[in-house]
Amino acid sequence: MNNLCGKRFIEYNKERFEMTTLSVRDDKYKTFDFTGFDSIVHLAGKAHDMDCKDDSEYFKVNVDITKTLATNAKEAGVKHFIYISSVKVYGKEDRGLITEKSECFPEDAYGKSKLEAEQFLQTIQSENFKVAIVRPPMVYGAGVKGNMDRLIHLCQKKHPLPFGNIGNLRTMVFVDNLVELLNTIIDQQAQGIFIPGDKNPISTDVLIQMIKQSLGEKDNLISIPKFLRKIIKTIKPELYKRLFGSFVIDTKATNGKLNFVPPYTTEYGIDKMVKGS
Repeated sequence: MNNLCGKRFIEYNKERFEMTTLSVRDDKYKTFDFTGFDSIVHLAGKAHDMDCKDDSEYFKVNVDITKTLATNAKEAGVKHFIYISSVKVYGKEDRGLITEKSECFPEDAYGKSKLEAEQFLQTIQSENFKVAIVRPPMVYGAGVKGNMDRLIHLCQKKHPLPFGNIGNLRTMVFVDNLVELLNTIIDQQAQGIFIPGDKNPISTDVLIQMIKQSLGEKDNLISIPKFLRKIIKTIKPELYKRLFGSFVIDTKATNGKLNFVPPYTTEYGIDKMVKGS
């Protein structure tokens, strides 16, 4: 997610902001001089990886690097630090409507490391060092990886897809909507916890229909028997949650606090994602 968002943030804002990029792949970030910078948008991090065998990697990247960057920035007089966290800090997806004030019960090292980084930032924020924490749900757009990319490839095939009448709802955010939210936070020097999202959550079957439409393919969804869903849930629980589970976020507080309206529709975002533009 962060790689997708980082690249798009830079491309989208190349005429809007005067920017300097900083890699954390080597140790140069540890001694970087942040003097003269107004805001830092911290988009780097170790993304959720189901194949990761060493949980300590999440904490080294998501916590230790964040601590170093934020501490150095504050000492250099930077006034505003924006941290891109994740809805994974909330934990279980089947707990009902999520808001900024929902309690956090992260279940894996990724979510726990993101929450620990958030908590550190909240301990060092002050009147002269404002901290904004942004917790995106699934981010999609041109160049997306993971399950969304796999779903696009699946939709390119001609055979029927067993995702009809799923009836779930998931909040997602088009990367350009996320970037516009970040821009608003920067412009307003806003602080607090924010949850981005498209205007409305959508179901997996509607998502597939949108992808198919952008591909110029016919809608060939069929309903999958319940016993097959149970098999998928047992064999591929993460994939099952993505396809069949619901995860709805209430973004009204975030949008109201910032007087923000996501400028792009989900249909537009899906079409941009599919066509890679």
